[in-house]
Amino acid sequence: MLNTDATIYHGSGIGNLGGVDATDDPWHGRPASAVLVLPPTSALWLTPA
Repeated sequence: MLNTDATIYHGSGIGNLGGVDATDDPWHGRPASAVLVLPPTSALWLTPA
């Protein structure tokens, strides 16, 4: 995951800062889920696996 709002890119440092792990908590009919912290004015680009 690329966070261009990270401090290394001179951003605010808001975000997941290194990665996200899925948990075994079901959500929307799926067996696992993950919580994302999205920086302000961010974009989330999803592609099919």
